[in-house]
Amino acid sequence: MKHRRGLTVLLTTLLVLGSLGGWWNDRWDVLRSVRVPQTRTATLFLPGTHGAWLSLRSMVTSLDRPHVGTFALTARVSWNGHVNWHQRRRVAANNPLVPVIFADNTHPHRQARQLTTVLTQLHRRYGVTRVNLVGHSSGGTIAYDYLADHAPAPVTVRRIAMVGADFPGRTRLRDHYPQLQILNLAGVIGRTANDSEVPVKTVTPLRHLVAGHVGRYQFATISGPVWDTQHSLLHENPALDVRLIRYLYPPS
Repeated sequence: MKHRRGLTVLLTTLLVLGSLGGWWNDRWDVLRSVRVPQTRTATLFLPGTHGAWLSLRSMVTSLDRPHVGTFALTARVSWNGHVNWHQRRRVAANNPLVPVIFADNTHPHRQARQLTTVLTQLHRRYGVTRVNLVGHSSGGTIAYDYLADHAPAPVTVRRIAMVGADFPGRTRLRDHYPQLQILNLAGVIGRTANDSEVPVKTVTPLRHLVAGHVGRYQFATISGPVWDTQHSLLHENPALDVRLIRYLYPPS
């Protein structure tokens, strides 16, 4: 009897795990039919506080597919700002995807200055002249601080997508970026007004900070169940990935 009961528990566990695995894989089907124009514009992914490769992995690898994007480079920035490049594939008209991993991952102002080094080297080493930035949490703050620091690298930032970012103590932009478009996204769990960590009301001030200084600003919420919209799970959301890649590489 004990053996039979144990077998029943084992089979039930396997069935549940198999169902969950199938459900998780089915979530990613939404990406299979996505097609976007292929360009030399590189998209850099900026993690949030204490973020590293694991916080970017899902988003980068899910977009690394034919007709979408190419995971071409990884930039690892040391504490002193030295950049170590790892090239996986060639940088071409293939929508190069570039995660940026900071050793010092808790100081957005400093990371923004280090981002200048990353972008400058990206231009000199790989001939990239146009970039997009995707920032999750304080990764969005890094992107904003880069703009506030006059965007000194010899590249043009075309589009920025900020996901669950807030902007404490930031002042309005002084420089003008007429070519720049910004998409500012906030997660909303169910009927709450936050993603469990960042309230919507701390995301929306970006509109005031960039008003009159960028070509276009958009704000939207990502609403849904906790497994899609919780702060640390936003970058594990395939529907959000689709929205981002279509925004970053629109039809010409």
